[in-house]
Amino acid sequence: MEVRVAVPLRDFYNGRKTEFTIEKQAVCSACEGSGSADGHVDTCDKCSGRGVVIQRQQLAPGLFQQVQMHCDKCGGKGKTIKHPCKVCGGSRVVRESETHDLEIEKGMPKGVRITYENEADESPDYVAGDLVVHLTEQDPALGEQDHERTDGTFFRRRGKDLFWREVLSLREAWMGDWTRNVTHLDGHVVKLSRKRGEVVQPNTIEIVKEEGMPIWHQQLENNEGEVYGDLHVEYVVVLPDLMESKMEKDFWATWEKYRKKGGVKLDEELGRPEGAIKFPKEEAGHDEL
Repeated sequence: MEVRVAVPLRDFYNGRKTEFTIEKQAVCSACEGSGSADGHVDTCDKCSGRGVVIQRQQLAPGLFQQVQMHCDKCGGKGKTIKHPCKVCGGSRVVRESETHDLEIEKGMPKGVRITYENEADESPDYVAGDLVVHLTEQDPALGEQDHERTDGTFFRRRGKDLFWREVLSLREAWMGDWTRNVTHLDGHVVKLSRKRGEVVQPNTIEIVKEEGMPIWHQQLENNEGEVYGDLHVEYVVVLPDLMESKMEKDFWATWEKYRKKGGVKLDEELGRPEGAIKFPKEEAGHDEL
């Protein structure tokens, strides 16, 4: 029996002990799996407890066919009950909810399988199998409590690394002199910053060492202790849709000043032609086979 349990990325990062509930088939406790209200179960007198009967059919004079069929009196069970259990109706099993403890270890990979022995569907006729839990990651969403509303809630995970997208204004990307406090999955703050004059190009990736996911202890060698992956920060630069007239004039004047002083024309620098290029005409001919 397999089930999926979805937990937030925060639990994969910090580890957590929690519970989950499933609905499963269980042996009826009222009749202890006998199906009888008074505990008496009789052997079917039609099939003698075998659950099947043999019927003989004549197909033609001197030609007979034997067919094995489920006993219609006991329904193939080989037993009959005069007073069925009022809880299970004589079926010997019921559907009920069952709660299990779940321990999520720090750094567990997505899709990891946790096995609970003999906790699958039960029956009086066989030993219960294993319950296998697949841990999956919930879609990110803001919660009501402070620890559920951190930036880290929207981190994206890929193996041992985490990924985050930080938005910068044109001024910040071009001029620098900014600081960002990114709140991690456990509440600590990762500081991102640039000094004045440090330019950030659009889509630049900054790698912050050891701020990714903790590596699961089962994937470590020689008891290395806690080892972490990296945090990859992608910078997205947002340009203004509109500018005030005075601001536009100031920017234009500044850029024109430095363009005339040291600017280059990219078409001339790269040797691009001013007009279309004429391709030579190919003479018509025949290919020889």
